[in-house]
Amino acid sequence: MAESLTALVVDDEPDVCWALETLLLGDRFTVVTVGSGTEALRWLKESEPACHLILIDAKLSDIEGVDLARRIRTETSCVAPLILVSGYFYKDDSLVQETLRTGLVSAFVAKPFRHDEILNAIHAVLSTGQGSTHLVSSPW
Repeated sequence: MAESLTALVVDDEPDVCWALETLLLGDRFTVVTVGSGTEALRWLKESEPACHLILIDAKLSDIEGVDLARRIRTETSCVAPLILVSGYFYKDDSLVQETLRTGLVSAFVAKPFRHDEILNAIHAVLSTGQGSTHLVSSPW
């Protein structure tokens, strides 16, 4: 990655936000963290199209992560890839499989995750060209 990309981390656990922010900053991302789906939607509506990647916790205090993903797609113009992160679901759960199959989310990572797992998922999603319309609009 030559330029800094913006990642939005949506998780109601401050420790998870901190861990993801630290990993992403080390990978040259600009990171915005929010603790609820409401905050995520507000930030996206105010900041679009400045987001290149969104990591969403599957169980937030105010909304389910999959519902938030749907709302991001219907209520904002953000096309950034979405990665669902969860300590409640696993990759073979039918809900996770359906969201991956339909393309609502681009990847899934189970908590607790290893640093390389989350970074590999992020790099794989970004290398597929998803969200490339935002990359093209980069000021660099």
